[in-house]
Amino acid sequence: MSNLEQQTIDKLFRDLIRVYSTSATSMIGLDAIKMAITELACDEAGLADEINKLSDSIKKTQPRMFPLDNLMLILDREVQSLLNANQLTKKSIINLIDDFKLRLDSDIDSLIQKILEWIEDGDFIVIHSIEENIENLIPEASQRGKKFKILVLKQDIITTGKILKILMENNIDFEVIPEYDLVHYFGEITKLFIGTQALTNDNYIVCDSGTSNIVSECHIHKVPICLFLKSLKFSHYPASDQNIRKNSYKDEYDGVEYNYSIHSNDVIKLDLIDHIITEKGEVSINDISSIQEQVIVQ
Repeated sequence: MSNLEQQTIDKLFRDLIRVYSTSATSMIGLDAIKMAITELACDEAGLADEINKLSDSIKKTQPRMFPLDNLMLILDREVQSLLNANQLTKKSIINLIDDFKLRLDSDIDSLIQKILEWIEDGDFIVIHSIEENIENLIPEASQRGKKFKILVLKQDIITTGKILKILMENNIDFEVIPEYDLVHYFGEITKLFIGTQALTNDNYIVCDSGTSNIVSECHIHKVPICLFLKSLKFSHYPASDQNIRKNSYKDEYDGVEYNYSIHSNDVIKLDLIDHIITEKGEVSINDISSIQEQVIVQ
């Protein structure tokens, strides 16, 4: 795959996760892979090479796209197994993709049930970005009759607009403020809910830009910070190998030209998080390494 093609895939994923969770984006990716395999014009002998090229391009995305990244590791293993058994066909690959989709759906359903325990009547919950908690948990909690309010920290209008649409469609009470205004709400807010794109094997989480400042503020003011993620987001790589993208370009204001840089994501120490909740329930930092080892074995 050419560098331009890789950059196109990277941008596509980054654009999608502005308005969808990484889980929903991964599901979109699986559907696209399934369609591509169905329409792929190659003989059976070349199928493994084409699948490996696709898998490699996904594992090189900036940033790494979880849970899809882990699913590609599983795909690599299964393709090799099928190849060794002379059973590799388009249909066998499509069956694997369908199994991945079922696993994602099952993990989301289990995660929702675990997360519901963390919302109580009267909560005033801070939300920063699109992740499973805003797509799935909060609407489900509202439908079950729980009474709470959401404090939305405004980002770009595309991301924040998507959050507001979900809240309004589910008749959830909310207030919108700029991120820097959070300091005035520490006497009212009860929890910070965040998701992540990945939890690294050296205990960092990869989040949307701006999350680090919010987590730090809440940590200082002793607001409970709840991280919700599926175990498929447990990365086998350190934070330094998550392909965080730095974008730099020249800008200009009032005749002054300067270099402007921005990173695609924040990287946050897991020590700052009070509660780590997966589809299996709350886990401790000490549990992370053993769970990471199991992720692609299942």
